[in-house]
Amino acid sequence: MRVVHLFKDYFPPTTGGIEQHMQLLCSGLARSMDVSVLVPSRSFRRRTETIDGVHVVRVPEFGRFAAVPFCPTMPIELSRLLPDIVHLHFPNPMGDLSYLFSSNLFSPVRLLRLAVAGSARPATIPVAGSARPATVPLIISYHADVIRQRRLLPLYRPILDAVFKRAQRVIAAAEENIASSDILTRYKDRCTVIPYGVDLRSFDLTETESVEVRRRQATAGEGMVLFVGVLRPYKGVDVLLKAMARVRARLIVVGRGPNRLELSGLAARLGISSRVLFLGEVSDSERRILLHSCDVFVLPSIDNREAFGIAQLEAMACGRPVIASDLPTGVRFVNKNQMTGLLVPPGDSDALAAALQRLLGDERLRQTLGNAAKRRAELEFSADRMVRRVQQVYEEVLGGRR
Repeated sequence: MRVVHLFKDYFPPTTGGIEQHMQLLCSGLARSMDVSVLVPSRSFRRRTETIDGVHVVRVPEFGRFAAVPFCPTMPIELSRLLPDIVHLHFPNPMGDLSYLFSSNLFSPVRLLRLAVAGSARPATIPVAGSARPATVPLIISYHADVIRQRRLLPLYRPILDAVFKRAQRVIAAAEENIASSDILTRYKDRCTVIPYGVDLRSFDLTETESVEVRRRQATAGEGMVLFVGVLRPYKGVDVLLKAMARVRARLIVVGRGPNRLELSGLAARLGISSRVLFLGEVSDSERRILLHSCDVFVLPSIDNREAFGIAQLEAMACGRPVIASDLPTGVRFVNKNQMTGLLVPPGDSDALAAALQRLLGDERLRQTLGNAAKRRAELEFSADRMVRRVQQVYEEVLGGRR
């Protein structure tokens, strides 16, 4: 079986949640099939490499508009890879166009007609040396709604509809994501729920790391709160900083992003700079140490762009209780309120401060919630489980079953 995954970036080097999920999924699938990843190169050059058994093709990119890369050679590259299945990671307009253009749908007028007509037949991608095109099934992993660029959605809608009407299966990470998405509710009959997974073994501490965790916990003094993620507005780190102004604890922020200086300035204005440490990116070892050392992990995101919250899942795998925003997405599916952690209203710094005070002041509750969090991660969210279920979808689609 030959599968091609399409997205805007891939890990390494991009460290976003979708990119790291793709790397984990593709490397797992590559143990039993031929897997390629087709992404922009963020340069004018074409590059290829093999990462953990995955053939990565990075095509020339001529800029980005509204976070969408322009890669005119991507449709040709997709055709050359001769896939049995195309797996598109959404949102990804360039990937959408590449699939459609590779399917002999080059005419923009025809694209609009097809979007209105609503043909649900699989698209056809030419096979090298064949006089007739072969039918290539399409799988879509739906990672998030289009929110930041929603003003451009009317322009994107015809392409989006043309692609989704040709998808044999749409994979969502949680039932909540289907229910909260206008797009997914329209294609609910094609949806399959497969939660994201993490490599549980990668969070096991080495002997040296275990010693360091014990040292930090013994010398911590006040409680330690941890955030890990890209520093963007929707992540709600400003809400967390405002909550920390009413909590006697230290906050460690791991990650980089466009809001770094603004958030540092906010911490200074709140008078909590001495209790807040912005670390930027850290090594895998340091990340493990921090996850195991912290008292509470916080995911304070404020809107539905936080569709799942893999970072909170990593904290759960380390036995840490989580405080997360009660978003109508997979976030509340992962972190069960009063079972693995606490949920608070998005954007409510007072509620977040109260939740932090409750957990930081009750060691027994933290231990109970953390133990339950680790059990849930092990039972429901392993990478092996995720890979097996995606492979099963491939086999069902190729076998013609729904």
